[in-house]
Formats: sequence, structure tokens, C-alpha cells
Amino acid sequence: MTSVADNRARGLDVEDESCRQWPLKPIVDDCGRRDDWYDLVATEPFSVAARSVDAGDPIECKSCWVRYESRQRRGQWWISRANHERLVNASGWYILSVVAPDTEYIVRMSLVAASVVDGLIDGTWWNCGRGGQTVEQYKQLPWSTVFDPAEVPGGERA
Repeated sequence: MTSVADNRARGLDVEDESCRQWPLKPIVDDCGRRDDWYDLVATEPFSVAARSVDAGDPIECKSCWVRYESRQRRGQWWISRANHERLVNASGWYILSVVAPDTEYIVRMSLVAASVVDGLIDGTWWNCGRGGQTVEQYKQLPWSTVFDPAEVPGGERA
């Protein structure tokens, strides 16, 4: 079972790799904590997939394993409705990544406009209840909604 600390460490690894690939920087408070409704910000304008990312655009990183539950189920990104709506309204972006559970190597990663992700969400949001989550509603998106399983090592098995 993966702990919250493990998930956070994996998320920081994805953030760090994202900053190496694109002109981005982490959102860090005065105490050095990365704590906001998004993770990164573009430091200068650049283009990705024929779309323009502007300096100052907010970017949220999401990662998931290639497979869960003894490799029977594809991983899913966990999307908070409140943060997602803020990201869409701010013309923000997601960095969506898929990580190999055995090596923790990022096998696929892409920068995707929040408006594109919004189009992948069917409008159905789930209530969290009182299970310890700090958000009220969320959606899980399988990574196969963005990446071709044939292009992800271990991704073709259903």
C-alpha cells in the first residue's frame, strides 16, 4: 500500500522533472513549502501541442501508477473539482504523468490544457464523504483517456 508520504514524494519527483523539461518553477511559500491549489507556474511563454503557455500560467501536476491492484487496473489521476474549476477559469494546465511502480520511472508525461481535461470529464463528480479528504468532490481519470496504452510500457494489458 502506498502512503501519503510516498505519493507526495512521487509528486515532487514529477514536479522536478517537469521543471527540467519546460520553463516552470514550483510554487513555494515563505517557509519553503509547496502548498497552493496548483504546483507550478510558467516562468516564460512557450508552446506545446500548438497551444501557447503564457508566463504566470498555473500548472497542476498529476501522476499515477501504470497499474494498481497487482497490475490488474490501470492507474487513474485524482482530480479535485474545486481546483479543476479554478484551473480551467485561470486558463491553466495539467502535467499528467504515468509512473512505473517498480522503478518509479516516469514512463509518460504531457502538458495538457485544463480546458482539454475538462472535455474528458463527463460532468460526473463523486462526493468524498468524510474519508479524510479535504475536498468535497473529485473525479478519477484513467491515464488511458490521454495516452495510448500501446505507448506506455505495461499499459496494453487491460
